[in-house]
Amino acid sequence: MYVSTLPHEAEFDYVIVGSGSAGCAVAGRLAAAGQRVLLLEAGGRDNNHNIQIPLMVANVLNDTRWTWPYMTEPQTHLNGKAQKWVRGRVIGGSSSVNGNLFVRGDPREYDKWRDEQQCAGWGYADLLPIFKRLEDFPDGDPAVRGRGGPIHCTRLDRFDPLSDAFLAACGQAGYRQLSDYNDGSYEGAFYLQYSTRKGLRNSAAAGYLRPNIKRPNLSVLPRAVATRVLLEGTRATGVEYRLDDGSVHSVRAHREVVLSAGPLASPQLLELSGIGNSDVLRKLGVEVVHHLPGVGENLRDHPNVRLTFECSQPLTINDVLRSPLRKLKEGLRFILKRQGLLTICSATAQMNHRSRSEAGQPDLVLRLLPLSGKDRYARTPDRGLDPFPGFTFGISVLQPRSVGAVHIRSLDPLQQAAMDPKYLSHEADTELFLDGMRVGRRIAQMPALQPLVVRETRPGPGIQDDAGLIDYMRETIQTSWHMVGTCKMGVDGQAVVDPQLRVRGIDCLRVIDSSICPTIPASNTNIASIAIGEKGADLLLDAGRG
Repeated sequence: MYVSTLPHEAEFDYVIVGSGSAGCAVAGRLAAAGQRVLLLEAGGRDNNHNIQIPLMVANVLNDTRWTWPYMTEPQTHLNGKAQKWVRGRVIGGSSSVNGNLFVRGDPREYDKWRDEQQCAGWGYADLLPIFKRLEDFPDGDPAVRGRGGPIHCTRLDRFDPLSDAFLAACGQAGYRQLSDYNDGSYEGAFYLQYSTRKGLRNSAAAGYLRPNIKRPNLSVLPRAVATRVLLEGTRATGVEYRLDDGSVHSVRAHREVVLSAGPLASPQLLELSGIGNSDVLRKLGVEVVHHLPGVGENLRDHPNVRLTFECSQPLTINDVLRSPLRKLKEGLRFILKRQGLLTICSATAQMNHRSRSEAGQPDLVLRLLPLSGKDRYARTPDRGLDPFPGFTFGISVLQPRSVGAVHIRSLDPLQQAAMDPKYLSHEADTELFLDGMRVGRRIAQMPALQPLVVRETRPGPGIQDDAGLIDYMRETIQTSWHMVGTCKMGVDGQAVVDPQLRVRGIDCLRVIDSSICPTIPASNTNIASIAIGEKGADLLLDAGRG
């Protein structure tokens, strides 16, 4: 049940901080298993129609009622510019404001976690039962796809002429076509799959909290900002939190405290609690409880560079959002059939590919978005959407070599941490982006797609040499909102949690969210985060039975 305050005598087995993709999964599974659970969320309820209808996320991304408007440190290799990083500030976390893409990830990357990072139990074969359990995809092969799970998977197919042409062009360029990239194949060109149910967003909150919200053993407290983990020596005993009225409270966990606040807030909360690199903590006057140097390190993200094109036909989101009549038609199509552009956030098709044949796995993404504008946040005409039919190729490096960090810069838990992804600090990323842009331009010239291309609008045909393309990258690269890694799982000296997700050196405290990822496992991170929540719930329940 949702609550606005907690009784003084309230008791819980588990206190979970953060109701994002992983936190909702942990809370829902623990509550269904009969555990007494408190879920703390800094944001508000997810009962706004802009959240529920996928395309309407355009009205949410720049609204601070629903998102945290984080800013990175100035980026040395992006002409000194800071980057805007939006994260969900609402029940469901970023699963309530993301692009809804349903992507398990690259099986080879999970196997690297198991083999190279020595994270037993985290290979793809280990995670396959969890992926199947969390999903509802009746169209899939039951040997590798799940049915009846909390997150419904919708496969786009023959969605529109532009997407059909893109996929045909990828085939003409020699890339294989996939009917289901989530069956373990991953490499190739395909229509995307969405975490939607009957055209509506199937967030982690919709999938895991709503079915359990009436359970008396589950309490969900919105607008409660966790300020620190309560510790007795090196044992976590509860959480201190602050409500909207400024009042500060504490709550005890009889079994364990779980941090699921995400890769930007979980390390911040550890550091505010005296757990982290002692040098970082002492500079701010934080009493060191446990020296754990990896906290906040290993920050990884997918920077994104864009090629944009003017389209020869009015097939795009640009056309709908600039025409009252088209808006009406799309609205009726959605209401009557739950079809059309309102059922998607932006992207429709994608290609995962290798920059060169000797690469051991796909290292680049080429993604089609049926819209174009001045930047990644230009989702409406007033925000810079182009005044003509347009589409975008989004290009990302799947495993960027550039790695940054997140560290507190204040004792105030409401002040964001210093976030520095160090985009393009590794030369290999720049070279891969050049490869990706060349492939994107080649796809645009294929016979299937060429009739729909009037002209390339960004960076434009006048920029052909490497130096010009690199200048364009440094000026325009933005986030893909796929931050991970800041509480890395592993067994080495920089690991923050062990393969059971227990914070090293601290009893009864786990981190269960995408901050535990040693690397970025997928082109989109929501489903991987939910799987981490599912596995984390298993680990907690197993420990409770021991």
